[in-house]
Amino acid sequence: MRMAISLLSVLSIVVVSACSTAPKVPAYQPTVMEPMGAVSPPSVPPMYRINYGDSLAVRFLYHGELNTQPRVRPDGQMTVPGLGDFYVAGMTTNEVERDILRRASITHRNPVVSVLIKEYTTHVVYVGGQVRKPGFVEVRPGLTTLRAVYERGGFTRVARLDSVIHIAWNEDGEYSAEKVNLEGVLQSGLTAEDVVLGPNDVVYVPTTWVADAGIWVEQWLIDLIPVREPNTGFANWDPPR
Repeated sequence: MRMAISLLSVLSIVVVSACSTAPKVPAYQPTVMEPMGAVSPPSVPPMYRINYGDSLAVRFLYHGELNTQPRVRPDGQMTVPGLGDFYVAGMTTNEVERDILRRASITHRNPVVSVLIKEYTTHVVYVGGQVRKPGFVEVRPGLTTLRAVYERGGFTRVARLDSVIHIAWNEDGEYSAEKVNLEGVLQSGLTAEDVVLGPNDVVYVPTTWVADAGIWVEQWLIDLIPVREPNTGFANWDPPR
């Protein structure tokens, strides 16, 4: 009997020892995902702004007698029959719709209007002088003097990159000339120092250093290059061969 009790005691000790030395299973810990970086929304291109010569479609939902398809005139205006003239150059279609609604609401009940662009006018700049292929470049958003030059084949060997002439039109209808140091832009890589071009601008690359761009243009360029106001275009100009 004593032997049986002793055996039970030994077995109990062995079981307790085994339980105390068994490896402990760690408690379950759910995997926590690291938050991803903020995702930037896709960039939205800026809305197109109406330009001189663009053809528009003005449509009224309930007042068909006001429907029209005007073309933006050189003065930046268009005409809606029964409502008069509206200045639209440089505006978006949404802005034009709001202007038309404000005026139409005075004489018509609950007007609903939509403005669409039927045809876009193509504007160009002229690149001349010491470039490989002098000629025209279509104006696009962000077009600079350097980009325009390279679209015409780049510079010739005798081009004076630090005295490139840029001719543009002011709001008062007069042109202005400035000197652009494209050599500095190429050396520094700072494209912000370049000039963004507009309709009918002229870029001229000389062979000599220019001190005063305005005087230089009056003396050497005004009768040789197509300096035209933005709303006139180059349709009737015959470039020199």
